[in-house]
Amino acid sequence: MLKRLLLTALIALPVFFAQSALSAQAPPAGSEGTKTRPNKQEIVNLMVQLGQMPGQQQNSKIDMILSDQAGSKTPRSDFMFCTGLAYLGNAKAQACVAKAYESGLGVVEDPSEAYTWYALACETRIADASEAQKVEEARDRTRDRLVSTYPHPTEEDLQDQVNAQRTKIAQYKSEIKKIKK
Repeated sequence: MLKRLLLTALIALPVFFAQSALSAQAPPAGSEGTKTRPNKQEIVNLMVQLGQMPGQQQNSKIDMILSDQAGSKTPRSDFMFCTGLAYLGNAKAQACVAKAYESGLGVVEDPSEAYTWYALACETRIADASEAQKVEEARDRTRDRLVSTYPHPTEEDLQDQVNAQRTKIAQYKSEIKKIKK
């Protein structure tokens, strides 16, 4: 009996210590090191919270984030801020989210998701012509990157992704209307 207990302890202890070491290295949920995609509830909560912020304040913060996105000390917070506004239809925030997905800043790198958000930003229309041109170039660059891989998405596949994101945005906006009632 004692022999069995010691054998179990010898097997279990290294596994326990390995799991402890891994969990100590993993960033806690919500920290700046987290790179997971936000879930529906997080996005809806952000939309409600940021929808109450004055438009001028939203835009000045987005401008600040976009000007130093690569060197930000708070990439996850910046990404989440832009995500909430992107779902509310802010074109600059959509471009910010696209750039984050393109380069993996605050979220996992995903060129397909980056293309989708760049396309939405182009459709929403950025008021500044030079900024709009940069977003269109980024969209085209991302599309070229996607179609250079094998198997590559077709134009129809890319449009389907954009349409699916539009549908998700509409669903989240209807969730907010239910919350506000």
